[in-house]
Amino acid sequence: MTYPDWAKYFGTCGKDDLEAAVPAPIGSNAGHLIVFTAEGQDLWVRFSPRSMCYSVRDETEMIGVIQELLAETALFAVVMSGDEWTGTTLIRRGEPGDLPRLEPDEVAHVVSWSGRFDRIIYSKK
Repeated sequence: MTYPDWAKYFGTCGKDDLEAAVPAPIGSNAGHLIVFTAEGQDLWVRFSPRSMCYSVRDETEMIGVIQELLAETALFAVVMSGDEWTGTTLIRRGEPGDLPRLEPDEVAHVVSWSGRFDRIIYSKK
């Protein structure tokens, strides 16, 4: 197991699904790092806030995404138009070309594991 001290956070959800919810550091807006399966097949990685969910192909990608989120080289970005969700992606910290493309009146809420790199990105008018 890559993170043996996380064993206490693992559980099941429904009949065939696995879920682990690891608490984020104090002061973080991430809430938890959650890894789960859907219908016994699809793998997902998420933070607790609404719509911060990212699908991964397999266990190798899942471990890579977790490592990048914990190292804060990858950050979650949720794009909203008013109260309406329009998309979720992972972005690379410090790489301007990796920012989500925003339509007019959209806002991206960027959340990092520790909270140190959280920010709000507004669309250019």
